[in-house]
Amino acid sequence: GADLTELLQDSSTSWHGMCGLRNAMSGIITKAIEWDLLPETFANPIHRVRLPKKWEVWEKRILTPEQTAQVLALIDDPNRLICETCLDTGTRISEVTGLMIKHVDLDKGVIHIEQRNFHNNIDEPKTAKSKRALALGTLTERYKTWIAGLRRRGPNDWVFPQDVDLSLPRWDSGVRKALKQAAASIKQKADDPNDPGLDFPGFGMHSLRRANITWRQDVGGSAIEASKIAGHSKVDTTLDYTQIGMKRHDTLTRRIQDMRQKAAQKIDLPTAQPKTDLLLRQRQRAEAARAARKERHTEVVEINKGAVA
Repeated sequence: GADLTELLQDSSTSWHGMCGLRNAMSGIITKAIEWDLLPETFANPIHRVRLPKKWEVWEKRILTPEQTAQVLALIDDPNRLICETCLDTGTRISEVTGLMIKHVDLDKGVIHIEQRNFHNNIDEPKTAKSKRALALGTLTERYKTWIAGLRRRGPNDWVFPQDVDLSLPRWDSGVRKALKQAAASIKQKADDPNDPGLDFPGFGMHSLRRANITWRQDVGGSAIEASKIAGHSKVDTTLDYTQIGMKRHDTLTRRIQDMRQKAAQKIDLPTAQPKTDLLLRQRQRAEAARAARKERHTEVVEINKGAVA
């Protein structure tokens, strides 16, 4: 078990990569047993492998709404519409690029997540709960305009096709590149050539999904609602995504303070004793305690003297 754990750590650059490698190794052995390549009594050694505490390669971070607006203003459609879909609905980039015309209900302003485009391989969504309907809100009109301008609008045509081959869905790498370039171009220090702008290690399409999950709760949504809309299989995953900004901290702190103030106004509060009286009693108790300790010490010394005599 220890040797396998060390092997996994040496072979992986991230905790998720190590977890995936462990699961793949376990699956190979399980299949070997099913196919009678190994005896049924063979104990899968991977079951004894315990992964170390989870760590993150990149800092969990999101841009503020103001910074996000700056970045999106520099991106053209369709990349901008794809980014805004991830940001507003909480979809994964693979779910957006996997949308077909039949998955978009413009009358109701809803998109139906039925599949994903994972590296241009059309597959089932990531989890069973990832199949879901999501409201477009104000993006509905944008989708109407975009789809109306497509050259191919059959039910099985792509909402976001490639520029050259319309029979294929758009690559997510192009969208990610446009997002990163836009963020990097917004310099915070004009005189610093090494200023990364609003870009940072780990920033990408998943940052927009993380922002949606965080902001959805900021505006009043519950963790359960955010989890279901995001398509997470467990609420714990949603909590892991959630970032609490300092503005939200301040808002919640002020709400607690306001609640305490209103509660205090509803009742008759007891009058606090004068500080001078309180300090006096504290000094008296301290002096009494010191006197008691001194008396006990004297008694112990006298007993010891008597024992020696």
